[in-house]
Amino acid sequence: MNPRRSPLITTAVVAAAIGLAACTPAPVPEPTPTPLFASEAEAFKAAEQVYRDYIAAVNAEESTPASNPQRFLVGQALEEDISSVRDLESAGKRIVGATVVSGFDGRSFASQSMMVTSLACLDVSATRIMDASGNDVTSKDRALIVAVNVSMTLVSKEFKIARMDASSESCS
Repeated sequence: MNPRRSPLITTAVVAAAIGLAACTPAPVPEPTPTPLFASEAEAFKAAEQVYRDYIAAVNAEESTPASNPQRFLVGQALEEDISSVRDLESAGKRIVGATVVSGFDGRSFASQSMMVTSLACLDVSATRIMDASGNDVTSKDRALIVAVNVSMTLVSKEFKIARMDASSESCS
């Protein structure tokens, strides 16, 4: 190679590399995920709506079997619901009447895990347990207002009920 052309070739290669680098688009920054809920209060409101929709589906199930309240459940809540439905059916019993959500109090919201825990108060005074013969077998000393601890988790940007347990707290 001609020694005079060597610096020229080197300069041309460097210039081409700089030119190509200038044409290469800058890396696109990763978008910062927008929080699904602007505040804890907003998360509690969304969770309450899901719970109310679930109770509405439970109430509608007797007249509209396609209401499918289990679509609001995941995990332990779903497993326990499936089990309690089987138990009622095998005992020849059914629940009639509507449950009313008389209160819903958001207790905690974990924004990292997207978990909400709440206390729901249910008025079950209009519900009855009927046996296969149509006899009312509802316990005479049952509570008419029931407190339930509810845990929800985010699944595909919607809250699902993951756990429901009787609460020792009272509803006021």
